[in-house]
Amino acid sequence: MDRDNATAQHADIVVVGSGATGLTTALTARLRGLTVIVTEKASTYGGTSAISGGVMWIPGASVAASAGVKDSETAITTYLQHHSGDRTEPQKITALLQNGPQMLDELRDAQALTVEPFLSFPDYQADTPGGMAGGRSVEPKVFAAAKLGPEFDHQRSGTALAPAGLVGTMAELHTLAKVRSQPTALRKVWKVAPRTAWNKIARRRYVANGVSLVAQLRHGLTKHDIPLWLNTTLVELLQEGERVVGVRVQRDGEPIDIFASTAVILTAGGFEQNANMRREYRVRVPDTDTTSGVETNTGDAIRAGLAVGADVGHMTKAWWAPTFLPPGEKPRICIFERGKPGHIIVNAKGERYANEAQPYGSFVEAMLEADEPSGSAVPSYMIFDNRYRSRYPFYHWLPGRTPQRFFDSGFITKAATVGELAHLMGIDPNGLINTVSRFNEMAKTGSDADFGRGSHAFDRYSGDPVVAPNPCLAPLAQAPFYAVRLYPGDLGTCGGLAINEHGQVLDTQGSTIPGLYAAGNSAASPLGGFYPGAGGTIGPNMTFGYIAACHAAAAHRSPQAS
Repeated sequence: MDRDNATAQHADIVVVGSGATGLTTALTARLRGLTVIVTEKASTYGGTSAISGGVMWIPGASVAASAGVKDSETAITTYLQHHSGDRTEPQKITALLQNGPQMLDELRDAQALTVEPFLSFPDYQADTPGGMAGGRSVEPKVFAAAKLGPEFDHQRSGTALAPAGLVGTMAELHTLAKVRSQPTALRKVWKVAPRTAWNKIARRRYVANGVSLVAQLRHGLTKHDIPLWLNTTLVELLQEGERVVGVRVQRDGEPIDIFASTAVILTAGGFEQNANMRREYRVRVPDTDTTSGVETNTGDAIRAGLAVGADVGHMTKAWWAPTFLPPGEKPRICIFERGKPGHIIVNAKGERYANEAQPYGSFVEAMLEADEPSGSAVPSYMIFDNRYRSRYPFYHWLPGRTPQRFFDSGFITKAATVGELAHLMGIDPNGLINTVSRFNEMAKTGSDADFGRGSHAFDRYSGDPVVAPNPCLAPLAQAPFYAVRLYPGDLGTCGGLAINEHGQVLDTQGSTIPGLYAAGNSAASPLGGFYPGAGGTIGPNMTFGYIAACHAAAAHRSPQAS
């Protein structure tokens, strides 16, 4: 290993991956005086974070406390331990709670990220011990990406989260989704219109959601002189004895060794786009067709860790989300559509099998369980009437506006009657007619006696509050009727390299591998695969990137600490 090779590069810290976790990790190390190089396999930076909603589940954030949210470490710990059980260690929960708020404050003070509390968004299991009806998630403020100059052109872009190019935070978009039934809601979100207009007229490049999150962090890298190398693929980890001392990469096809005097921190995403790994580790959906993870997430960092003796955990799990497969487009997850009144989701027999409005991970698990006995629930079918389509956004369409090309491609089907719709979709007609009839009677009473839809905080948040007596229930009664196929998809895998509460990678004997850390979906989920609320991957992942960088920086100052 030639450290003096003419092409070799040197830094205190090498961060592999440029999603929100990697960028946070790099900034944290740099703010502690360390030199950092960030590498990214793709030709664009941002990873899956850049195409996400950008929300972060970080309980105890100072911006939430300032807004009047009353929470406690005891309640948060109770909530996480209740659901994570023995799938994670208590010290990881403690590390998350102690470091998450501190991370946000530090990024704010470094002018690298500004956020606001998402006060109305409940925990996904808010009705269980320690759960909260809102206030544990935060989201990035709208950002003027023009501050990045031409560097913004290298950020990953994806399908717009809002229809018609609207630029708004997730809280604003959630309010806009109800504007047909609540016209007064426009007063709360009036800023969306001028932002959107300025973007179209003057190219001001106002951005929100995951685009804002990544753009703000990338702007922070620029401010703090942190280089980010695109088109740079991790080949292997470099070792001297048992210690990891750097990485071998291919940059624009050329091999380069980057030596890290302190640590390599792997934040390169999961393995959702690697069908062989999905099958090897028996992920319940083995194919890659329905994942929303970016195409470069093929498990490079995990495989590199395995090659130096690392252990792995939670490898059978994924961050599940019900998913549409529009022809010629990337998979798109179905979140808030499922809480609105006036629809049902059925199997090929025309039968409901779950509460449609429940959190997305739980719904996919219910879909997979329903499919196992008979193979009738994959795909499932989302059925709704004209009133639903005219009142609420769907996919990325405005209410009542469905482009003809989606009918022509077969993505969405329309019929004059429920029976005709069943025939066109290959659903058992009698089963669907009977299911719609029973559902309509329950909707009139406001009580879903079969699956309890609308009885949980997350259900009601996704519903329409002006619909009574249950914001999630309304009969399917107004022709025409519509159907769209729904598949078990994911946002990424949540299994990866085993880590301790400091983010250090562990070997198969439970000992740390010197010089190697992991965070994000390259690491085994620190919450054991539990998805606590909105931003339940991004928030904890960023926090553990911060934890890893802090621990590595302490080791840099005092080598015996590593």
